[in-house]
Amino acid sequence: MPKNKYILFALFCLLFGALGLYREYFFGNYNNVMYFMYNGDTTVPVRPDFHAFLNLSYKTVYYLKYVFTLIAYVLFFTLSYFSIKIFIGDKKILKWFTYSYLVLLLLSSVLMLWTYFFKNNFESDEYSVSRWLMSIAQSPLPALFFIATAKLNEKLK
Repeated sequence: MPKNKYILFALFCLLFGALGLYREYFFGNYNNVMYFMYNGDTTVPVRPDFHAFLNLSYKTVYYLKYVFTLIAYVLFFTLSYFSIKIFIGDKKILKWFTYSYLVLLLLSSVLMLWTYFFKNNFESDEYSVSRWLMSIAQSPLPALFFIATAKLNEKLK
């Protein structure tokens, strides 16, 4: 653990907080754009910085959301990976952390594809679980879990 661990911990908390707030801001407003485009409802506010999306087709905006979701996934993975690397540094734990993120992505993708091809209903339980898995991956929870369990493991040894 580095000497300035408290400063690094505060920095990582700020980075996770800023990334989380921006993710909420972006996807909340992006969903407003999608709602406006799909329903034509003018009571839903579309912020000026999201007006560029209104120039695209609804289908393009819809599929771009998957791209933006993957970008958020990668950003949270990267920040989590480096926080574990700095605070724990164990290559074995980093490997298992990477596997766990890949499992989250794989399960979420399989459930989403299952819903798309077999259920044709995005209000199904599979779709909800898929979104829930992605929300876990786009949070500091996996990093906190691996850091806490590594610290607990150190104490038990």
